[in-house]
Amino acid sequence: MGLLLPVRYFLFKPDGIGDFVLATGAIDLLAREVGEENLVICVRALLAPLAKAQFPQATIIELPVAEKRKVVNLFALNFIRCLPVWRALRAQPVDGAACFRSMRNYLHTFLFYSARTNRFVACENLLVRGRRASRVFVEELAQRFANPELLPYPEPQPGVPSEIEANRLVVARLLRRDVDVSEVLPILNSPDKHAGGPWVCCPLSSMESKDYPFESWKALLEPFKSEIRDLLLVGSEDQRARLTELESLLRAAGILGARVFIPENLVAFVNVIAQSSMVLCVDTAAAHIATALDKRCVVLFSEMHAGMFGPWKRSDNQTWLTPEFPDGKKKKWHKGIAPERAGAHVRALLM
Repeated sequence: MGLLLPVRYFLFKPDGIGDFVLATGAIDLLAREVGEENLVICVRALLAPLAKAQFPQATIIELPVAEKRKVVNLFALNFIRCLPVWRALRAQPVDGAACFRSMRNYLHTFLFYSARTNRFVACENLLVRGRRASRVFVEELAQRFANPELLPYPEPQPGVPSEIEANRLVVARLLRRDVDVSEVLPILNSPDKHAGGPWVCCPLSSMESKDYPFESWKALLEPFKSEIRDLLLVGSEDQRARLTELESLLRAAGILGARVFIPENLVAFVNVIAQSSMVLCVDTAAAHIATALDKRCVVLFSEMHAGMFGPWKRSDNQTWLTPEFPDGKKKKWHKGIAPERAGAHVRALLM
C-alpha cells in the first residue's frame, strides 16, 4: 500500500474583519480535519496578523490590495500588486480550493481560480446577480476554465446568518460529508481571555449610519458609573478624535474611568476584548469578536444586512438588540433602541 500524502487546501477570504471572524469556525473545522499546517489561507494584509495568530501553523498569504483609486485604474493597480500572490499560488499545488467570499470582484475571481488545483468550491458570486454584462462574461469565462462546484447562496435562517450557512455549505462540499452548523460557528482564541477586566465600548462602525448617538451612549452608561472602574473606548486611529469627544462627554457625566484606547493591531484588538468583563458596541467587528470569544456583550444592531451577517450568538452571554417602534412609525434605527432598554440588558448580564 502506498504512502498516503496529506491533503492541502487553499482558502480564499479577502474580506473585512467581521467577515473573517465569521469564517473562523469553518477554517478551524478544516484545520482539525486535515491539519492546520496543510491550509493555505489568503486574506487582506490588514487581517494577516490576526490570521497568523489564530492559525499559526497555516501558510498565510497577504493580499496587498488598495482600497481607493489613486493614479491608475484601481483594478490595474491591484492586479499589479497581486502578481506576487499569483506566483505564490501557482508555486504550490493543493487538493482543493474553497472561497469564503460570496461577492467576488474581477480580481477576486482571477486570484481564486489561480489556485493550482483541479477542484474549486464556492457559493455563487452574488455580484453576478446584478447582471452587469462584463461581470457576467468574466464569471462565465472563469467557470468554463475552472469548472467549479458552485453552490446556491443560502437564504437567511433564524439565528444563523447566511454567511455562516454559506461557509457550512462550502466546507461540507469540500469534505464530502454532512456538516452541522455547530461545527462552523465562529471561534477565536486569545491567551488573554479571562473575566474581570475593563468594560469595552466600541461605539463607532465603518458606516456612520450604524452609529448610536453619543448622548444616548451617555444615557446608557451613566447609571453604571459607580460600577465602572475602567471603560475603554476602542476604535481605529482615524476614529480617535470622535472617541475623544465621547470620552469628554462621559467624564463630564461622572464616568471617570472612560478613556480612549487604540489597539496597535487586530491581535491587540481581539486581546483587549478577550480581557473585558463587558462589551458594548454597535454592528461592527467588535460584535463578532466578542461573540466568537463568548464574552458578555450587548450589540446595538442597526439591522443593516440583517440575516446575512447577524445577529448570531454562542450563548446567552450575547444580546443583539434590534429597533422597536411601538407606534409603528418608521424612524432612524437608533430611536428604536432606548438607552434604558439597552441598560436593562446590560444589568441582566451583570447579575
